[in-house]
Amino acid sequence: MWHSVNQNTKIEPASLNSPYLLTIHDVNFIEEESGKRLNFRINQLKSKIKRSSAIVYISEFTKQQTHAHFDIPKIPEYVIYNGNNFNNNALDIIKNNQPIYTPNKPFIFSIGQILEKKNFHVLIEMLRHLKDVVLFIAGGLKTGYAEILKEKIQHFKLESRVVLLGSISESDKMFYYKNCMAFAFPSLREGFGLPVLEAMTFGKPVFLSNKTSLPEIGGDHAFYWSNFDAKDMANVFEMGMNTFEDNKDTYQTAYIHRSKQFTWDKAALDYTAIYKSILEK
Repeated sequence: MWHSVNQNTKIEPASLNSPYLLTIHDVNFIEEESGKRLNFRINQLKSKIKRSSAIVYISEFTKQQTHAHFDIPKIPEYVIYNGNNFNNNALDIIKNNQPIYTPNKPFIFSIGQILEKKNFHVLIEMLRHLKDVVLFIAGGLKTGYAEILKEKIQHFKLESRVVLLGSISESDKMFYYKNCMAFAFPSLREGFGLPVLEAMTFGKPVFLSNKTSLPEIGGDHAFYWSNFDAKDMANVFEMGMNTFEDNKDTYQTAYIHRSKQFTWDKAALDYTAIYKSILEK
């Protein structure tokens, strides 16, 4: 049996007769690509789907989006969530770690690829309507969108309140999760949204866009932005923080509990069961 663990993998088995399991993480390329590149990606995924004995999606949203754009044959389909990379030992890693940039004020943390789809610029605009709060954004800065963020910071004269960290280590990432007042993730396109679970591991309030898979991963105790007007976002943030502080034990317990529901052990068991079901046919 061959398991194509990502819809973008280029290596394929030579035999078309081998049982074939496909895992689809997202079909974001439908909105991100164009022209010949888009046609190539569409045909590539169509070919994988056609030869599949079964398909796994990493979220219900990804399943819905795939069905919206592709004809799926009558084969077994499953949703297996990714696991949370952090565990109970996460705090031990950061006991003696001190990043270069350590804020002396309450700060909002965000992390991800510095690309347009992550929508980080709306956090910078929101910050103008918040007092005594700084913003740390982590992610590689060698993109055109990174330059847009820098220009926006300068335009609003927020150099002292917004820090673009660039790529950071795992221990630094944990430090920022542990010490932030809240985690913010206004992404427009996510197949899953792992940073949401990482922040929840530390019992932090999470503020998310209500787009794509994020409500599915964030659950009932996350706070959601339904639009990206800067003042509206600030209002949601302030009200959410008040709700969190007034019910801190309840929210922290809920976040930590939810973060533990997504494990690689569970994912491995689910995949093993699918492997057996395919091979026994």
